Order: sequence, then structure tokens, then C-alpha cells
Amino acid sequence: MKMDEKENPEKELQQELQWVKYRQKMLDIMEEKLLLMKQLSEQAKKGNLIARELEELNTRINDLAAQVRALDSESRRTEDGKILE
Repeated sequence: MKMDEKENPEKELQQELQWVKYRQKMLDIMEEKLLLMKQLSEQAKKGNLIARELEELNTRINDLAAQVRALDSESRRTEDGKILE
């Protein structure tokens, strides 16, 4: 903790609030991507697709999963670089 943060707990709380708002925004984006992944997997389960179409859906799902992991990892970091669990 920096000297000025010790002297100004309000500033520290403001920064924490900004981080929480940012994290919530990222969680909302992750939720949208997860819902899309669910829709794609349900589409694949219907069984009306040829192998190429299934491969394309699988690729899209894997890409979305990678995006969700990246968003989660990045949005866990606070301004000072700490990673929150």
C-alpha cells in the first residue's frame, strides 16, 4: 500500500469500487459468451449437422471458451497487479 493510500482510505475505496464495476462488466460479457456457447452446443446436439458444420461449431465454442478464460484472468487483476481468487 502506498503512503498516500494509507492517508486517504476514501481514495482506496474509490479505486476498489472502480475495479468492482470493471469486474462486473467483464462477468456480464463472460455470461453472454457462455450463453452463446450453450446455444451452440444445443444446436450441435440436435444432430441435424454434417461433420464440417459440427467442426465449425466446435471451433466457435473453443474460441469462446478461450475468450472467457482470458477475460476472467485479466479482470481478476487489480490496478497494482494482484490476482484475486
